[in-house]
Amino acid sequence: MTPFGRFEDTSLKDLSAQAINQAFDDAGVTFADVQAVYFGNVAAGVMYGQHSIRGETVTHYMGAGPIAVNNVENACASGGNAFHLGWSAVAGGQYDTVLVVGSEKLYSSDKQRSFQAFMGGMDVDHQDFGEGAGVSRSPFIDRYAKVAAYLMDDRGVTPEAFAEVASKAHFNGSLNPLAQRRTPRSAEEILAARHVLGPLTVLMCSPVGDGAAAAVITSAPAVRDSRDVSILASQLRSLPADAHGPSDSHEYSAAAAFEQAGLSPGDMDFAELHDATSPGEIVSWAESGLCPPGDEMAWAMDGHTRIDGRMPVNPSGGLVARGHPIGATGVAQVFEAVQQLRGKAGSRQVDGARRAFLQCGGGLIKGSTAVSSAHILGV
Repeated sequence: MTPFGRFEDTSLKDLSAQAINQAFDDAGVTFADVQAVYFGNVAAGVMYGQHSIRGETVTHYMGAGPIAVNNVENACASGGNAFHLGWSAVAGGQYDTVLVVGSEKLYSSDKQRSFQAFMGGMDVDHQDFGEGAGVSRSPFIDRYAKVAAYLMDDRGVTPEAFAEVASKAHFNGSLNPLAQRRTPRSAEEILAARHVLGPLTVLMCSPVGDGAAAAVITSAPAVRDSRDVSILASQLRSLPADAHGPSDSHEYSAAAAFEQAGLSPGDMDFAELHDATSPGEIVSWAESGLCPPGDEMAWAMDGHTRIDGRMPVNPSGGLVARGHPIGATGVAQVFEAVQQLRGKAGSRQVDGARRAFLQCGGGLIKGSTAVSSAHILGV
C-alpha cells in the first residue's frame, strides 16, 4: 500500500505500480504467477479522461502477459468489490492466483472537479442534496448530515459523540505512517473546526486524496502456506427495493458474511468500517451487528471502539484519517487487516487480533448506501 495523500506529480500508473510491487514482494510472486487482475477505480475518467481500460494501462507497462484484466467500478465500494471478485474466482477454482488493486487519483486544485467525481455514485434521476453540493463540498456530505440527524433524533447521539469518534480516528491516524492525516486532534478541536453542513465539521469528514493498495489472493500451496491470513468470508450486497434504513445494504452484507464464516459479530477482534464521516462510522456499528442498537452514544463516549476498547474500529485511522482515495479504500482495509493479523501494526496493534471484519460502502440510491462489501479475515 502506498501512503495516502495529495500527490499531484505522481500518476495513477505509478501509484498502482508501487502498491503492486509491494504486494508481489510480500507474496513472493510476479506477474508470471498471476492469472487475473481485478482493478478497482472510480474517478480516472472524470479526473483525466482515462475511461474503460484503466487496469490494462497499468499492467501493460509493468510487463504483464496476456492475462485477464477486470476493471471494477462500483462507487466507494470499488476496491471491496474487486477483492470480492478476486476471492470468488480463486475460491471457485477458476484461477489459482489473482492480483487485486484499488487505485485512485482524486485530488485536484480544482475542487469542483474532484467533487464531480462523486456525482456518478448517485442515481442521476433521484438526486437529493442542497445548494453547494458538488461545488463547495462533496454531495455525499448532504447524505451524512442526514445520517447525523437520524443518530441524534433516533439514537440520542450528540455532536460531542461525533467529535469523540473523530478524535479516535485522528489519534489512530497519527500512529499510521501511511495515513493522510497524522496529527492527533482533541474532540474540542474537532468541534471548533470549520463547519461543513449540519453538525459536521471538516475534521469529522474524510479528506480528498490519492493512493493505491494491492493484495494477492491465492490457493497455490507454495504461496499460501507461507502466509498466515485466510479469507473466511467475502460478500457483496446491494440496496434492496424495500430499503428502510440509512445504510441498509450494510446490514445485508454483514449478515451474509457472518453466516458464510459461521461466526458472529462478537467473534471479531477488530473492524475496519466505512467512516466517510464520523456519523457514518457510528451508524455502521449497529448495522454490522457490532454494537447493540441504541448503545451508540455510550460506545462513542466510553471509548469502546478505541484500539484498547471492547471492539476496536478503524485502527488504521479509517477514512477520516487514513484517507479515502475512493477506489483504493476497500483494498486498504485489507492491507490494515493483514498487518494487524500478522502482529505487524506497530503502535496501533490490536492485542491478540485473530479475526477482522471489513466493510466498505458505495453510492447512493434514495439516500441509502447502494452497495456494500463485507469480508472476514482470520489467522
